Amino acid sequence: MPAQRIDSKLRLTLREGSVYYFTERSLRSAESHYFVVVNSNPIAQELLLLGVVTSKVTEVKQRRRNLPETVVQISPRDLDVFKKLSIVDCNDLKQVRLAEFNARFVRNDIRYFNKDLPAPLRNALRRAIHASPLVPDEIKTLVAES
Repeated sequence: MPAQRIDSKLRLTLREGSVYYFTERSLRSAESHYFVVVNSNPIAQELLLLGVVTSKVTEVKQRRRNLPETVVQISPRDLDVFKKLSIVDCNDLKQVRLAEFNARFVRNDIRYFNKDLPAPLRNALRRAIHASPLVPDEIKTLVAES
């Protein structure tokens, strides 16, 4: 999708570390979730890689107990958008085509927060993604290395 066909507000907000809130059909839960954009240049790459933010910290840590370097905790002190201690499992990134994300954004199905994830957490997410044996190398190439 050429950049000029992307909604102007989305074009201004979409970058590594942007936080969005929406319902993703590929998740087990029908509830909306927070997502963090993790790829380095989502508009040019035309595929959004999204880390799912969940408050089920203990459950994720237990599930990834053999891969602790692939999960990243986020505290409300780090970003006040999150009201509880949360975690991102970097072994399971959601992939959404930019065109689809744009269409959902224009329909107001996606909420944007005017605060990005701080640089230290973006770096932690990058390291965790590159440490994951479950994320394919072709996906890792879309994520800058720390």
